[in-house]
Amino acid sequence: MTTRITRRSMLAGTAAAAGSLVLPLPHVMRKASAQDTITLGVVTPLSGPQQLIGNFVKLGAEIGADYVNANGGIGGKQVRLEFRDDKANPNDATVVARELLGAGVNLHLGAVASPVALVMGPLMQQEGGVHLTSGAGTEKLNHENYNDHAFRIGDGPYSRNAGLVRHIIQSNPEVDSWGGIIPDHEYGRTTWAIFVDAMLRFYPELTGKEPKIEQPILVPYASGDYKNFIAQAMRLPVKGIYTSVYGGDAVTLYQQAKPFGLFDKLDVLLDSANEFLAARALGKEVPVHWSGSHWYFETNKGNPLSDNLYEEYVKRTGDKYPMGWAGEAQAGIIAYKAAIEKTGGSTDASDIVAALKGLTFDSATGPRTIRAEDNQAIKNAELIKIAPSDTAESGFEVTDYVSVDGAAIIEPATPGKALELKVL
Repeated sequence: MTTRITRRSMLAGTAAAAGSLVLPLPHVMRKASAQDTITLGVVTPLSGPQQLIGNFVKLGAEIGADYVNANGGIGGKQVRLEFRDDKANPNDATVVARELLGAGVNLHLGAVASPVALVMGPLMQQEGGVHLTSGAGTEKLNHENYNDHAFRIGDGPYSRNAGLVRHIIQSNPEVDSWGGIIPDHEYGRTTWAIFVDAMLRFYPELTGKEPKIEQPILVPYASGDYKNFIAQAMRLPVKGIYTSVYGGDAVTLYQQAKPFGLFDKLDVLLDSANEFLAARALGKEVPVHWSGSHWYFETNKGNPLSDNLYEEYVKRTGDKYPMGWAGEAQAGIIAYKAAIEKTGGSTDASDIVAALKGLTFDSATGPRTIRAEDNQAIKNAELIKIAPSDTAESGFEVTDYVSVDGAAIIEPATPGKALELKVL
């Protein structure tokens, strides 16, 4: 049965994660099994508001490990996973990561919350570990907060949003005036700055003209009432709106905007990263929009890793619309496999860091290469167009999808320095 996601379930999470945690083996057993297994730590939210995302990470990691084990393991050794709940909180993440490190598990993946991702690099460097994020959104990870021991093996916020912008300009060049509805916090302001930079970069390049961009409408985080902001948006002289309002907030915004007819007066609505979150909650009430995705299964049909991930996900959940975080977790397993085999079997942190830098590895979205300069993977931006449906059981359907060349949209490497963006 397909899981129905509501705003309440997004904000509150569920309470089922505790029973799925894998407890550490006693020291004697761990030592004995080390000869024929490689243990990876998965530190991700398994309770609290971001558990929904963490569940996709958990399942993607499990499917990835099962795939690797069914195909010979890593150098003949089977992959074993140790799960820990970071609650999307850097303090909790530090505690459970140290627990794993103390047990000898030094290769981790799973961070989806930006504050967690940012503490992992210094911690891993100090304690002799490595962390691969599974979809954390902060651009600082590979720029001003760069650390050798933390890697983003998927798309960053710049490439995802630049991919959205580039595609919309190419497909709808007549949409030359834009506004924004942006959450008033760091992620919201950063995504808007990236949108503006990409629009100022690509629109003149692709059309020979300059875009018109209005100042964004900033909305409070976790607001239950967006009506005044929607009224402001109705007065904007724009053809398109970009939003990075996320999760349950996006559901509320879209619900409240419908009676105003906001989206009916637009040519294009761009949603930075909700993937299927809003669509699954709203069904037939979802507005037509383009969204970025870490991985979309239809785009990658015929790719063995993608096909296996989708088939196993549907088999284990009954849900036909997995989120892209599952693909990022699977990619973490595959990246560690490639790095360990590149070292000849070593799991020492310094060896793995060196092996990951410049590494090209396969994934559910095709080959990815991790830049040696800043630990950022070059990955295509996957985009989906979602529309309401009177016939689909889910109440929505994907009417178009594209993959934008990652090399054409990725930002320059500036490890240790803030990302420089064009401004209005």
